[in-house]
Amino acid sequence: MNKKIQIVLTSVSLLSLIGCNIDIPDKTSSVQVSETIEESKARGVFLAEYKPNREIIKKAWAETPWVYDTLVNIRKSKGFRLYILSKDSIGLSDSWLECEQGDTSNGTISMGIEYLIFELTEEELSKDTLIYYIYGGKKRKCMGELLLIKKK
Repeated sequence: MNKKIQIVLTSVSLLSLIGCNIDIPDKTSSVQVSETIEESKARGVFLAEYKPNREIIKKAWAETPWVYDTLVNIRKSKGFRLYILSKDSIGLSDSWLECEQGDTSNGTISMGIEYLIFELTEEELSKDTLIYYIYGGKKRKCMGELLLIKKK
């Protein structure tokens, strides 16, 4: 085989191994979030739904973190996550002191909608009520207690 044909065949082989989906984002490495509770249930990652005691919270639920595998199947990860969708830009703290200091240790994820995210322990997931403190509003101060009551 001459050198040019060998280079062409090697290049074609490499391209077929890599694939032509270069412009498609890799979803196998980043944790995904269901956009609704119904989607979470349909994917088999739903754990619990919570009813908030404050109207600033639209909905809250816990699910098992998950990613897509290379065949776009759902693969569950370890742990538990709480997702909270609020009507306003807020932060949440585990304690009143942290809230007073403006320390909001939750993460956020934006998928067109911004979710507040908390990693939950197995103990927290087993509780009927989760307690957080809301930080935010126009004055950017601690606004009080948030109770998330697990729906049965």
